[in-house]
Amino acid sequence: MANTFNPEEDFPEVYKVCKLFNPSIDDLEKIKQAMDREITMGLSRDHHDRSTVPCHLSYVQDLPTGRERGQFLALEMMPTNCRIMLVKFSSERDIYTSSKCVIMPHTVAAGRGTEVFTFLATIIANFVKEKKVDKDNLPLGIAFAFTLKKLALDVGILVSWTKEFGAQGAIGKDVVQLLRDALAKFPEISVDVMGIINVGAGSLLALCWAQPDTRIGLIMGSIANSCYVERVERCETYEGDEFRRLMIINSDWAHFGDTGQLDFIRNEFDRLLDTDSINPGTRIYEKFSGALCMGELVRIIVLRLMKAGAIFAEDRRDYIGIQWKLDMVSLIEIVSDPPGVYTKAQEVMDKFRIRHCKERDLAALKYICDTVTNRAAMLVASGVSCLIDRMRLPQISIAVDGGIYRLHPTFATVLNKYTRLLADPNYNFEFVITQDSCGVGAAIMAGMAHANKYKTDAKLFTMDY
Repeated sequence: MANTFNPEEDFPEVYKVCKLFNPSIDDLEKIKQAMDREITMGLSRDHHDRSTVPCHLSYVQDLPTGRERGQFLALEMMPTNCRIMLVKFSSERDIYTSSKCVIMPHTVAAGRGTEVFTFLATIIANFVKEKKVDKDNLPLGIAFAFTLKKLALDVGILVSWTKEFGAQGAIGKDVVQLLRDALAKFPEISVDVMGIINVGAGSLLALCWAQPDTRIGLIMGSIANSCYVERVERCETYEGDEFRRLMIINSDWAHFGDTGQLDFIRNEFDRLLDTDSINPGTRIYEKFSGALCMGELVRIIVLRLMKAGAIFAEDRRDYIGIQWKLDMVSLIEIVSDPPGVYTKAQEVMDKFRIRHCKERDLAALKYICDTVTNRAAMLVASGVSCLIDRMRLPQISIAVDGGIYRLHPTFATVLNKYTRLLADPNYNFEFVITQDSCGVGAAIMAGMAHANKYKTDAKLFTMDY
């Protein structure tokens, strides 16, 4: 029979540390209220620049109903790969996609900004020729995973790349125009670049086509972010058409807590992770809830307890001592064993050259992982419940993407439980894993933008408001 352990009795030193990661409902409610204040500031004209939840306007002001039809192009631009897609919306409420994924060569990613977009334009040109739509002037939407300052649906100023890109010449320039200029070098093809959105908005739109009550997009991977649908009258920085009712907001909530809002629940391990990170003092909410940071917190805790002789007391510490060495995959493997079984946990420890572990130590490791990921889910629930209460809708679907939500055995359950505890019970919600990529959402955005721009041309995209 498999052994089970009582943390308080069987590994009290571990239990004592893990108590630091157990926020109360009052704590979570306090976080929710602070989030709401920061969002209100982010939407305001006077206080926007001081908010840690800046609430960037996406300029996406239409939502699909599921009755739209047509075929469109999308470009997904991610830190590790790019994908060009042909997306067809059929009369059977089905989405057909044909795509090509490419890895951008390091020499291109590290070169001049124009080289990056010339590379992308070449990929697009070859793709539309292959699909025989090179003369159709299909609308194209961009799903972009890097930091932008949006000035319009089709104007996105690049603020920064991730570390994989060194193309500094593109920073401060409009990504849409850079792609348009690059496509102009291929006069034999006809593509109409309609706009650019972030990954969260793409996920929201992709699910919304199938489930029209979708109002939140949630990214739960190595990065943490959300977007949601806000009423235009609350968006004080918006200066467009006053008759438009809605706006998808990119919350950029990773920075929530950068000015102290979360200090009351930060412990010594949180502060150590932050101090040793490449961006100390910033992206505090993400350091609670991003999958990469969860793994690093577990590693820091385990290393401290090993030095204290509380677990893995006689084992080597050189590999576990390497920063960021414990990744999301390892974290999920450790907690994936059934109760009382520690096979996968031992396999992870083998990677750290810590072999033949006692079951008690592996149980303690699993307990640490559960504690850290549970707290992350609770803090995300504070943010999600804040968005739900702001929208005041009787029923919404929440589009979720990210490995920690998809693959972790209990994260989704804890997130759902605490969101229900914190949100107004009058508002019903459902978390839905997005089956379609953010590129599908970018294609939908391109179709809606095309329909608005060419109101007399219903050939490509049939709108039904």
